[in-house]
Amino acid sequence: MKHSARKSTSLDVLDDPIARDPARRASGVQARAARAPSAPSMAAQQQLPLVSIGSPADPALLEPTYAYLSAYSFACLSPLLAQRLNVAVYELYANALRYGSAGGEVRLEIRRTPGGVGLSVSNHAEPSQIERLRAQMGRVQADPSAAFSSEMNRFAGASQPPPMLGIVRVAHESALQLELVIDADRVEISTTCDG
Repeated sequence: MKHSARKSTSLDVLDDPIARDPARRASGVQARAARAPSAPSMAAQQQLPLVSIGSPADPALLEPTYAYLSAYSFACLSPLLAQRLNVAVYELYANALRYGSAGGEVRLEIRRTPGGVGLSVSNHAEPSQIERLRAQMGRVQADPSAAFSSEMNRFAGASQPPPMLGIVRVAHESALQLELVIDADRVEISTTCDG
């Protein structure tokens, strides 16, 4: 078998399976990695999401997405932090999938923060849903415990429109502060889990 002649460079020698010089028996990958720029700073890492998922507003996506995110959270975060985050992920993502506009994207992002992780969930919504959400967020931010009791009573009475238990559960059970941002028909709810 004939080998084609090629010009040898210092990297070619490093990529040889068995270098002629035993001190240089390393892969070219290792040599390139040693020359790579240093890892991004902590501030730069905090800017990148740990997870960013975009999906259509389809409630059938809730369970498989939640299963993945729950496993990811427990693998990467402390158990207490993961538990609180998972309540927020499930409830806020469920609401976005259920009430989001059919043609619009639902986006979920988890980011590192100096004290833990941040979660944001956004979707497009109809004006009536936006007004309902705005009113509910006002009640939840004013008194999470009273809002939880009120929604539980509505749930027991099977009232219409259906109760908005997810948002109050995040604020009441997980003791998380929620922030609502509305930009035209785009709604974003975010929270930060410290721990």
